[in-house]
Amino acid sequence: MLATYEPIAMSAAGYAFAILMGLLWGSFANVCIYRWPPSDAFPNGRSVVKPGSHCGACQQPIAWYDNVPLLSYLWLRGKCRNCKAGFSARYLFVEALTGALFALCWWSALHGGALWEPFDLRLERFVIEAAFCLVLVIVTFIDLDHKLILNLLMYPAIVVFYFATWLLPERHWWDGLIGLAIGYGLPWLIGELYFRIRGVEGLGLGDAVLLGLFGAFFGWKGVMVSLFGGALIGTVMALPVIVTKGREGMRSIEVPFGPYLCAAALFWLLAEPWMQLSFRLFE
Repeated sequence: MLATYEPIAMSAAGYAFAILMGLLWGSFANVCIYRWPPSDAFPNGRSVVKPGSHCGACQQPIAWYDNVPLLSYLWLRGKCRNCKAGFSARYLFVEALTGALFALCWWSALHGGALWEPFDLRLERFVIEAAFCLVLVIVTFIDLDHKLILNLLMYPAIVVFYFATWLLPERHWWDGLIGLAIGYGLPWLIGELYFRIRGVEGLGLGDAVLLGLFGAFFGWKGVMVSLFGGALIGTVMALPVIVTKGREGMRSIEVPFGPYLCAAALFWLLAEPWMQLSFRLFE
């Protein structure tokens, strides 16, 4: 039955649907980024359900028509309708980024290197990949703000994405378990050795749990790509600081590693199907 919708899904309407879903889930991601991290007033974070969306300045509830992803920020010019307090432009950016990532997942899952697969399996791939990207967005911005990778998100995500891989024919049940063990164990070992040698923390346990998630989802290859790709991206990003402040100045800056790991994991998410297709063609 789903196959009857394949021509629509392969058209521009399919991308419009994916972007719309991304914008809606991007709005939810903003709520998670804002409410989940602990604070002095809320040591365990806050619920993403209650209270409803409201202005942080005047506490006035935000009406549904002022809570439309992307558009509400633009027509209100980034301000509260009631008190005119400004909202961060990052709300807009997170929604737009999530919409773009969902569109990429739609292209990767439905138009990518597995066109011979049944349409319903490709739709399952999209759901899994889009959900994974949503987690990457939430992890990235919480880590940027608070230098935290929350177990509240990580532990359920590891379980969900490990079992989600059972829907993918190229995965084996043991791939995720091996990947999880390597993903958590390898950075833990690196961080422990770094601490013993340098006397300061290198990789935190939050990074190890994040790599454990990547291992549960991708297997051990995804761990390696994410770890070394994240290190490469981090090195490139750190070069301007090293040039201007020197290595001693760089050591005094605490840089969250999670966003770099997430960027490398996103690369592998999109690149892995094409690499598998290339190997099949040249076998």
